[in-house]
Amino acid sequence: MKRIFGAAIAILLSVTLIFGIEVNSASATDIQADCDQPVSPAEVPIGTITAYGGVVTGSDARDLESQGWLVCDGEEHLTRDYEELYCKIGVYFGTPSRPGYFRVPDLRGRFVRGVDNGTGRDPDAADRTVSATGGNTGDRVGSFQEDAFKAHTHNFKVGGQNGSGHYNTVGVGSETNIQDAKMIARGGSETRPINVYVNWIIKAKDIK
Repeated sequence: MKRIFGAAIAILLSVTLIFGIEVNSASATDIQADCDQPVSPAEVPIGTITAYGGVVTGSDARDLESQGWLVCDGEEHLTRDYEELYCKIGVYFGTPSRPGYFRVPDLRGRFVRGVDNGTGRDPDAADRTVSATGGNTGDRVGSFQEDAFKAHTHNFKVGGQNGSGHYNTVGVGSETNIQDAKMIARGGSETRPINVYVNWIIKAKDIK
């Protein structure tokens, strides 16, 4: 009886292992097949901007459009194709060059920041300019702000040596002696935090 029971267990384990291998193999195939299929459109509000980790050029951009998303590259699109998005953003991000079109945000190479809405967290909110001609300014969606470094001061020492106690009095005129001081920064042509690249996309329409 023990031998029969042991043999049955061995057969069961063998079947389980083989089944597991087949399932894992099938799962890998299914996953690859799923990757090749368009992603179902997400239920998010029109006008939502989100980070996207994929490529956004050529056929990839067209795939995104088929799912209701547009790349935030400042391009102009027909209003009639994206009426609901136009109702949300209008000309916040700049006026179009052609009638019947509107412009999406251009977030290439840019960081995004929440609108201050009068909180005072952006002390220069009132001075914000347009991101493209005709767009919003000030403390409103779509406004733009150049990079800056907060004003601050530093103390520095001017080099010199102790004298021996001997001195002469000489006339030096009325000229002002100005010494230039310069801070040596760590590389780069802009002020920026550590960062990683992604693409920004905007929800343009619901796909039924």
